Amino acid sequence: MNAPATLAPPPAAAVAAEAAIDPLELRRCLGSFVTGVTVVTALDDEGAPLGMTVNSFNSVSLDPPLIVWSLRNSAGSYGVYSRARRFVVNILAEDQIEVSNRFARSGSDRFAGLAWSRGIGGLPLIDGCAATFECSTEATHPGGDHLLFLGRVERIVGSGRKPLAFGAGKYMVVHPYDNAKNASPGTSNVASLNAVHLARPCLEDLNRETDKTVGLGVWGNCGPTLIWWIEGSQPLDLRLRCGMVLPLLGSATGKVFAAYSPPEITAPYLEAEIAAAARGEGSDFASRAAVDAHLAAVRERRLGAISDAVLTDINERGVSAFSAPVFDASGAIVLALTMMGDARSFDAADPAVERLADAARRLSARLGFQR
Repeated sequence: MNAPATLAPPPAAAVAAEAAIDPLELRRCLGSFVTGVTVVTALDDEGAPLGMTVNSFNSVSLDPPLIVWSLRNSAGSYGVYSRARRFVVNILAEDQIEVSNRFARSGSDRFAGLAWSRGIGGLPLIDGCAATFECSTEATHPGGDHLLFLGRVERIVGSGRKPLAFGAGKYMVVHPYDNAKNASPGTSNVASLNAVHLARPCLEDLNRETDKTVGLGVWGNCGPTLIWWIEGSQPLDLRLRCGMVLPLLGSATGKVFAAYSPPEITAPYLEAEIAAAARGEGSDFASRAAVDAHLAAVRERRLGAISDAVLTDINERGVSAFSAPVFDASGAIVLALTMMGDARSFDAADPAVERLADAARRLSARLGFQR
């Protein structure tokens, strides 16, 4: 009879690698996995309601219907939850940040002033949630410094409301990403909501990586329109506001839309600006030929730019700006990503400009643009 096989001890290098994991870095990396936010409710030993905010929740099985969540061993409510035979997972909706914060803090009565009702066994169901799962405790299992709760789902209620999300240490909202929708005939438009939803986190990353003031432009009812921006750590002396309409030829954002939008859309605006320029002195855009040549250069670089510009009622000190187009699956321009900086220290040679262009290319690819 053969002797039972024995497992060889792990190599010393593997043991050292495991021991070398930094808990803070582990926590940061785990935070890159975006989760929903729940409040797990139960009754204490005296039958009073209790609850705590939890994002360590996941599905386990559809048949039988099982879910799992975990609780830190050092939590003050560990003993109560570990003895509870029932619990409810309340999946919070996107407008319930206050509820999440309420149950994440310590306090004697977190239910005071909160709208809730009783479910199976009298357990608390929080009003307004995206969904609730009323569960019996199937089993508990130790898992390092946490206890895992396996729950059998006995009743569910879904409201259809959008869930609240959490990742990288902050709350988030959830928007659908539908690439097919962007490619469908008749749905492409310059102010595509799906594109805007995708662009905002892209701009947040760009701002964080470059520390530049960045903005998001769309084609609105009156032309190029700034709908959102984020300032760098050294704010510019700019009087920006959401909904600000920008000139086609006097702004980086406008130049991009002038270069890529259908001529029948831009023609009235361009003609008005060319006529105004012709009445002035020293303008580079006093003729249609000059404008066409400039827009051809914008298309060649796929980048609009202004240098040391001063716009009436917006800024007194010179600003340089660069704008890159974002295209949908049909090849139509839907957005412009714009970056601004002090003209004395920001120009086309700044590495941040290439980061801007790359962000626009990547966002276009996500929207289905393949060229």
